[in-house]
Amino acid sequence: MIETHLPKTTDMLHTLNLEQLNELKGQIDQMIQLKQPSLRVGMKCTVDSPRVAGMIGEIIKVNQVKCRVKFDGSTFNVPKTMIILK
Repeated sequence: MIETHLPKTTDMLHTLNLEQLNELKGQIDQMIQLKQPSLRVGMKCTVDSPRVAGMIGEIIKVNQVKCRVKFDGSTFNVPKTMIILK
């Protein structure tokens, strides 16, 4: 069984003011970005969608929220959260 300290952390959050919460949010967002794999043009991937199930595509453009992925001549604008790197 994994022990977590979130209840104590959650209690502590109630004592922070708005400025401190915004600073903490910025730090958390930065940590999440560092831990996510960076997507780059030319990478091979699959997409979690029945429309292109089993097909391997290539990232041709990386935007802030979505990527353009090419599958056998067709391109799709795909949210980064649906991309699975190969």
